[in-house]
Order: sequence, then structure tokens, then C-alpha cells
Amino acid sequence: MSRIFVIKFPGWRTFVCHLPTIATTRDCFTSLLWQAFRSSIFIAIKEGNDEKALRLATPRRLKASRGEFGESPLVAAIGAGRYDLAIKLIELGGTFANDGALAHSAMRGNLQLVDALLAKGKSPDEPLPNDLEEGRTPLMWATSRKFYDCIERLLAAGADINAQSKTGMTAAMYTKSGKPEDLSALDILCKYNPDISIKDWRGRNLIREAIDRECNSGDPALRQLLERRFPNVDFKRNS
Repeated sequence: MSRIFVIKFPGWRTFVCHLPTIATTRDCFTSLLWQAFRSSIFIAIKEGNDEKALRLATPRRLKASRGEFGESPLVAAIGAGRYDLAIKLIELGGTFANDGALAHSAMRGNLQLVDALLAKGKSPDEPLPNDLEEGRTPLMWATSRKFYDCIERLLAAGADINAQSKTGMTAAMYTKSGKPEDLSALDILCKYNPDISIKDWRGRNLIREAIDRECNSGDPALRQLLERRFPNVDFKRNS
């Protein structure tokens, strides 16, 4: 016979404990107490109480705790902009495989966090968990948001420049708008010889985008940069 115990804290949260086998009240209370303390670290992070968050940051809690959206305490700190706290959580061992911490750091352009996570052995190609963002790698995030220092650091750490998202996008494809900031990002990527012939889900590649941008918008800048970086590509043949 299973038991369900519910404890409601007015103005805070309700905790439900489901025990599939007969258990003592003490067993259930222990389970509920763990849930409450596990949640308290996220409350401390949200309130900006770094001292309390660090006091609660035991190795077990850092690894097992999950916030409202399934995030770890480290990712919650990054998302809340508590970057000094995030650095300390990394030092305490708060990062682990597939937690998405590097992607979250790259999308915010925080080079200090990117460096700290890479130093802990994070894969530079690790996307966000659950594929909520189509499997974008940290390099794709940094490129799409034009965080040049992060782009450089991820590439130097061995990020796969030709990695593709679920939609077939590569990091270089996030520069297809051809704006000055896009060209600056692309110029960095070109140092690592990206494959500009890779096609996305629409069957289009960066060469096609550059040609169409010039034909339709009268803007040759993207095509000119690619021609300079890839002199062996015949843009006339691809037009």
C-alpha cells in the first residue's frame, strides 16, 4: 500500500511525498525536509543572498537540486545574473556534464564564467539540456549574440566550428545578415576555416546567403568577406 503525504507552507510551497511502500512518518518527513532544503538554495539565489546560497551549497545539493525549470543551482545563479556567486559555485564543484552552464554563460557573453567552466573540463560543444533551443552549441550562442571574446575563447578551446544544430545551422550561419557586427564575428570564425558549403534544413548555405544578399539588397559585404577568406570558392558558379 502506498502513502501520499502533503505539507503546505502558507505563502511558500506545497510539498508532496509519494512513498510506494509502507513507510514510517519519519521516512516521509525526511524526504519532505530534503525537498524543502533543496529548494531553499534557489530562493536564496533569487533573493540575491549569496551568503546563504553558499552555506547551502553542499556537493550533494549542487548536483541533485533542480529549480522550477529543471536547472541546477549554478545555472540558476547564471540566469539570475549572480556571476560572482556562479564563480564560487563552480569552484565548489557545482558544474557537471550536460548541465548547460557553458551555453548559458556564452549566451550572456560572460568570459570569466566561460574560462572558469572550460578550466573545469567543460566540453566547448555542450548544448543546453533538453534541446529547448534546437541544440545550439555555446559557439552558436556567442556568435548569434556577437560576443567576440567568447567566440575566440571557445574556438581556442577546440569548439567544433562546423557543428550543426537540429535545423542544420552552423555558427557561421548566424552571421548571414551581413551587418557590420556579423562580419566581425565571421572574420573571427574564418580564422578556423569553417565549411561555408554546409546546408541548413532549407538547403541553403552561407555562400547562397551572401549571393542573395547582394542580389536582393545590394549589399556585397558578406560576399566580399567570403571571397577574401575563401579565394577558391567560385561565387559566380554558385550564383
